[in-house]
Amino acid sequence: MMLLGIVIHGASFYLVEKPPGMPIPTDRNNAHMFDLIFNFIHQFRMPTFFLMSGFFASLLIEKRGMWGTYKNRAARVLAPLLVSMVTILPLAGLFAADFMLSARFGTHHFLPDRMESRILDREIGEAMVRAGAPVGQLPILHLWFLYYLCFFYLLVPLCRLLVLYSHPYEARLRRLGSTPVTAMLFSLLTALSLWPFRGGQGIEGVAFLRPHVPSLIYFGMYFVCGYVFHTYREILHTAQRHVLLFAISVSILFPLSLVMGHLDRAGGGQWGYTHLMAVLVQGLSIWALIYLLIGITQRFFDYESPWILYVSQSSYWVYLTHLPVICVAAWWMVQYDLPATFKFLCVCSFTTIVCFITYHYVVQKTWISVFLNGKRFSMNWPWQDQPLESGGDR
Repeated sequence: MMLLGIVIHGASFYLVEKPPGMPIPTDRNNAHMFDLIFNFIHQFRMPTFFLMSGFFASLLIEKRGMWGTYKNRAARVLAPLLVSMVTILPLAGLFAADFMLSARFGTHHFLPDRMESRILDREIGEAMVRAGAPVGQLPILHLWFLYYLCFFYLLVPLCRLLVLYSHPYEARLRRLGSTPVTAMLFSLLTALSLWPFRGGQGIEGVAFLRPHVPSLIYFGMYFVCGYVFHTYREILHTAQRHVLLFAISVSILFPLSLVMGHLDRAGGGQWGYTHLMAVLVQGLSIWALIYLLIGITQRFFDYESPWILYVSQSSYWVYLTHLPVICVAAWWMVQYDLPATFKFLCVCSFTTIVCFITYHYVVQKTWISVFLNGKRFSMNWPWQDQPLESGGDR
């Protein structure tokens, strides 16, 4: 999920149709293929992120208790968030501004031109007002995930109570979790939380310092579900047993969700039959994708491998640092009139190489790895023979 940040953010530079709340310039070389990639990854990536966060929060509670968990999360989530906001975020903001100015005016300045910046700020502000998006707020870009996690960890006591009060119904809940019907029940909950979003897409208002209440409710629901999953793990076995069923469901529901989302946005996302269908289909598609991904992972990737180990240990660093790298790469490529697919592949490849090389030679054996993961690592490149090591406490 973390590595897909490179793909979805790389695709965002070459969109034809901007998502709700993101009226920003894109590269003149673009293609509808990247709208499809963006929408597909967006539909499951952050829900799966928060679902896993809740699952492992429950695991931490089981191993370390309440205060041990909060101490761990402060060290592994809150501290990296605060440091990244004064180091990575300014660089990402600068390079993102460089890209947008170059895409809008055709210039190529490293330090943004003041006049062009004022014009672009006014144009984006007016477009956001028309779209009903938040205006005049401080952006925190991709760090919003860690920011929202800090709020969700405050829900842990309520999650513990929820699991505790479910014990009288444990046998029934375990039987229910053993059937695919559970996914439909979760879909209804998701559809309800998606009601405030146009097109049924939870993509508006999240990347700002001021918390977006509908987004807190929407993504917080996945965190709570993930916490409960750790107790009722029959749900995970269900996903593994019914991979084909959920694959067929996704092949039908995802295209339908795109159609209904488009129709709903075209109608302004107002209350009505179209909006109802959009949020229902989105909910079904999201949970079909979540179950499919969990099932595929358990069925095909549940084994020890140097590749899996290396990627898992480096993913946090890649997630934190990829955005300024990908923005500067897209800014550099925007000046050339080349096919969008070629630019996208260059941008993503460059970002992947830079992030993994810096992790290998600058991070894994240093205090930075201790800061992010709780320990140092001494891993070779995955294609070299190496002993498998246990993970840190991220």
